[in-house]
Amino acid sequence: MIFDKNQIEFKDCIQQKIWELGTRQLPFEMSLPFVDKLSSACEDYYNFNQDLLSAMYKNPDNFGFKIDLLKQGWENAKQVEFYFWLIGWLLKSLVGNQYEMPVNLFNKMIKKFNPASVEALKSHGFIFEENSGIVIIRNDIYPDMFIAAKAISDAGYAHYKVNRDYFMLYCDFRAFGKYRRTYEDLHLILNDKNRRIAEILHEYCVNNKIMPQKCNYFFRVEYKHKGKIVYISDLGEKNQLRINIGFAEIDGEAFKMIEKEIEKYNDLHEFTEFLWKNFKKCTNCRSECWRKDNPVEIFGKKTVVCQSYIRIYNPKEQDLKHIYRLIDLRTIVIKAGISETFYPGNG
Repeated sequence: MIFDKNQIEFKDCIQQKIWELGTRQLPFEMSLPFVDKLSSACEDYYNFNQDLLSAMYKNPDNFGFKIDLLKQGWENAKQVEFYFWLIGWLLKSLVGNQYEMPVNLFNKMIKKFNPASVEALKSHGFIFEENSGIVIIRNDIYPDMFIAAKAISDAGYAHYKVNRDYFMLYCDFRAFGKYRRTYEDLHLILNDKNRRIAEILHEYCVNNKIMPQKCNYFFRVEYKHKGKIVYISDLGEKNQLRINIGFAEIDGEAFKMIEKEIEKYNDLHEFTEFLWKNFKKCTNCRSECWRKDNPVEIFGKKTVVCQSYIRIYNPKEQDLKHIYRLIDLRTIVIKAGISETFYPGNG
């Protein structure tokens, strides 16, 4: 199944998660120069992932997915990755192209997974057989998929140490060649509108000597000037583009410089309203935020903040003039040598 990158409406968080995984899977032909002798095994693993995600998307009830209204959407959506975690549990037990493990260990492991989901795997070639106290797990449709899964996980650990399993999740076999993602890998996932915005911003930055760094496995690209982060592009829900721009610590030297700069703008009110709309607000991630000097006043309004940066979610073309200004302001304080450390988290 080819997932539509421009899709915006989903039945629920489960369907959205399946779609996100499907659209983030690298086209197999892009991996071919890196897989060499493992090409057949990698193709098996890739085809398994594509077919399984398609089946999940079309018939989610077959996998026993249930939405708990007391949990957040991302907690419910994690059910979709059960097959990935199951394979991860098995990796150490690979013998040839199948898994072999004592029945007691298998029974302990399998309790962690939804029975309906495990049964659904059987329609995608999974065979579970017990013989003399040993459970053998193989796949009759994609016989060498487990060889590729273990190889890509091992390569991810050897070359990257962290986030090794993301190579398995996204079928990115370029890890065999120690490939590191670039901004182009992020743009590949975006829908048409977001990709256009990302490319325009990329061109603006490069023209102003703000250069993109390698993209990590959270699909996050840092744009830096003189070794300091100016802004970060990454993905939000529904694979929407997020622009995270460093601002300045409230009442710090850099903040005061920015205040003086924006006072020169003819459309000061419009610009500050844009800032207010997109300031990353405090969500009580650390309780001490609420016990110190909050709320604070920023451009005539009060709010509770713990990190002073701007997050523009799904930016529009009319936002570009304000984003350019924010990039310029960040660059000004970097050049002045008074820029505070900036590195927004995932929240």
